[in-house]
Amino acid sequence: MATTHPTADRATVVPERVGPPVTEIDGIDELQRRMRECDTIEDWSFLLNDYLQWGNNTKVGSEVAIFNLGAAHDCPNRFTERCQVDGDECYAVRDERRYDYVLAYMRRQEYLWDCLDARTFADAFLAIIERKYTPATALKISQAGDVRHSADIHKFERIARRLDEADTGVQVFTYTASTHLDWSVAEHITVNRSNDHTEIGARRYRAVDDATAIPEDAVRCPFDAERASGVPQEERTKCGECRLCLDADAPDVAVVK
Repeated sequence: MATTHPTADRATVVPERVGPPVTEIDGIDELQRRMRECDTIEDWSFLLNDYLQWGNNTKVGSEVAIFNLGAAHDCPNRFTERCQVDGDECYAVRDERRYDYVLAYMRRQEYLWDCLDARTFADAFLAIIERKYTPATALKISQAGDVRHSADIHKFERIARRLDEADTGVQVFTYTASTHLDWSVAEHITVNRSNDHTEIGARRYRAVDDATAIPEDAVRCPFDAERASGVPQEERTKCGECRLCLDADAPDVAVVK
């Protein structure tokens, strides 16, 4: 049973774990061994780097780091009215079904996230981008899964604030259906909400059935529009090159399912 702060308007603080027991996650023993051997921020940075994805070879540019809070199979919003797609239609769920190693990797990311404090995560990330030969412009939170509880929001905010203080130019952003949570502390994160249950974040990010359903005050994702127009994948505008979802002052954004 989830525990809720008695004065919170909308915040499931610590829900029950959705995924399998940690001991059943493939590769967890190796991850735990590596974690035990981490003594310095540099050690943690090499481990964290193995759990970051720089772009995804399709829609997201290589200058954008992706870190998932967990697997899409375990998403707190899957099969709820908060999600704008059916629980089995989610592209991330399909990928996890197609490739077993992807599901295990996402679940190990969740374990690593829960074991790292915000300062260690942020400083390890700073060490990673300092070593990079190519620029890092953004940190995307949860391409699969979603924010689970208010502690995740506070942690991401502390990480984003640390990156901002270090003057990295890295923008932390996310897409979320977790509109039942209190996002008021998220001052350094660009939040793209995927439902209209509450007015949180910078904008509404919507998935529509047809391009004619895109509202007049919304902009179609350039990558999505170019895909529909037949532009070759390698020539499309990628996330990171386009900053509609990264900048707080951009309009609502829409994609066609």
